[in-house]
Amino acid sequence: MKKIALSLLLVLGCLVALMAAFPEDTTRLMFAAERQRSGLELRSTVVDGETWHYLEGGSPDAPVLLLLHGFGGDKDNWTRFSRTLVEDYRVIAPDLPGFGDSARHADWDYSLTPQSGRLERFVAALELSPLHIGGNSMGGHLAALYTHTHPEQVRSLMLLNNGGIDAPVQSEMILAVGRGENPLVLSSADDFDRLLSFAAHKPPFVPWPAKGVLAKMTHENAAFNSYIFDALKDERYVPLEPLLGDIRQPVLIIWGEFDRVLDVSSIEVMKPLMPQAQVIVMPDTGHVPMLERPAATAAHYLKFLAAL
Repeated sequence: MKKIALSLLLVLGCLVALMAAFPEDTTRLMFAAERQRSGLELRSTVVDGETWHYLEGGSPDAPVLLLLHGFGGDKDNWTRFSRTLVEDYRVIAPDLPGFGDSARHADWDYSLTPQSGRLERFVAALELSPLHIGGNSMGGHLAALYTHTHPEQVRSLMLLNNGGIDAPVQSEMILAVGRGENPLVLSSADDFDRLLSFAAHKPPFVPWPAKGVLAKMTHENAAFNSYIFDALKDERYVPLEPLLGDIRQPVLIIWGEFDRVLDVSSIEVMKPLMPQAQVIVMPDTGHVPMLERPAATAAHYLKFLAAL
């Protein structure tokens, strides 16, 4: 028994040493394992000369769910959320231009109007229409704008803590931006835990060494993320209030009760404009329900879809 225990310790020690020596490779393997568990595959396609990286799962003949991540996020924000969805739906979760594995162009306009046009060409290239579309934060703002612009393509709309609303109660982030600060952009890699706690009421566990790798990547993208953030809030900003009343599709609104990024009071503005919308406020949840409580958030979405 002592020899077996010693052998196991040696193997474990070797694994830890390899993980420490190759943290990026280890992190890629961790992400690949999570995707496999959720029935998702990493794919890519070229649209207008630009490579789109996306996750896909489910039957190619099933109804399409197009899921859009938020500011600073990427396609893997939807991995655990998608685990039960792929049984009945074809899930498509892309890296939006400027985020994740997509290229970053300093001369591009990343405001939501041109981003919607790029998304439309991606949808056309993969022949995804008609589709159910949903998004979180910036991705929810984009999903609502896309639904308004292309109503003939959209079967339903899911909004998770979406942007685009002038909430009655200003969030911590809105107040910080007013002071010239941006809590969603890292000042250093050591600031990563602060960012996780700001975005999530109860941050999901991020194992070592993935946390260090993600912190490094997020900090490396900080300057470009600031560039994109400016495009989202300057004169190119598209408010949703004038548009929501034109949306006739079934709508599901989910919001985390303790969102510090975009205040839950946004619902008070949205509900009168979309009386058909179902509204769910999730307790003990912050800005990213699909990461904080993926199974519960997916269950709400599946119930909504099943009733259509």
